[in-house]
Formats: sequence, C-alpha cells, structure tokens
Amino acid sequence: MEPITTDTPCFFTQQLFLIGTQNADGSPHFAPISWISFTGGPPCCLVISIDGNTRKKQTALNIERTGLLSATVVTADMLPYVEQHNDATMRQGANAAWDVLPGNTLNVPLLRDAVWSYECEVIQTVPIGGCTTYFAAFRQVNVRQDIQALDFIDLRKVDPVIYAPWHYFTVGRHLGQIGDFAL
Repeated sequence: MEPITTDTPCFFTQQLFLIGTQNADGSPHFAPISWISFTGGPPCCLVISIDGNTRKKQTALNIERTGLLSATVVTADMLPYVEQHNDATMRQGANAAWDVLPGNTLNVPLLRDAVWSYECEVIQTVPIGGCTTYFAAFRQVNVRQDIQALDFIDLRKVDPVIYAPWHYFTVGRHLGQIGDFAL
C-alpha cells in the first residue's frame, strides 16, 4: 500500500451507493459514489461529495440542473450493473441489465427490487477544494418489504457493499447492539 499522508484524499471505508439522476433528454443516469454520509436533521439529509478535479461529472451536472437525485444502497448482486456505470470499470458492449423505474415521489430513476433507496432534493450545495458537496433532503425512503419487516436493520440481510479504495467488501457477523459492551 502506498503511504497515506495528510495530503492524500483518503478514507478508511464507505458504503457504496448508486446515485440516480435524469439526463437532459429524460434518460436515467447512474454513478457509483461512496463519499456519502447523513445528517440527523431536521431535515434529514444525504450528504454527497462529488470530485470534479478533472472535469464536471454528468451526475453533478444533472444534480445542478434538476436539484434531484436517488441514492440506492448497492448490494453484492448489483456489482456488475454498478461497474457498468463507473468510468474506470465500464466495458464496451457490457450489458448488465436492471429494470429502471420512475421515483415514487420525485422525478428520479430507481432500480426495481433494490433493497433500500432514497429520493432526495438538494437543499444546499457547498463547493470545497476540488469537490462539490450536496445536502439532499429525504423526500421518500423506499425499503423492500422483507427488510422493513425485520426487527432491526440487519446488515447481513441487506448485504450492502462496503468500499475501501479499489476493493469491495460485504458485512460479516453481527456483534451485538450498542450497550452490550459497556463496562
């Protein structure tokens, strides 16, 4: 591994999301992004940072034009579709299909049978360094029925993909809940 310094734009791990936006012609556009966090609100927001050092990315252009986006939790079964939408990994002629649906509340693309997705409206934009950070308020949270029926958000059932630079992982075992390890 290359040395990590304070000048290295790095992170330890991040959950991977597929951000959905509408192109100007109305077609759906998706991009995998892992620089995502949340605010507790109100309003509760998704916080998304998009690197724009080399060029303005289509996702950022679409967000700036419409103010809308969807964010789908990437699960292990979605990785072929995700990589088809990543500039670094897409292959000519690859066709990992996934049914795209209109949002339930907003004019954003959603993926059929996704475990968890958000429909969001940008309420604040903050440019910093070579990135732009969007604060996007939740307007709809879509959770698949089998996951909604669980007693708690069991990540073993959701099977989210965790990203660490250039590598994908899934969640292992459940260790307990907050308070189980208090002395």
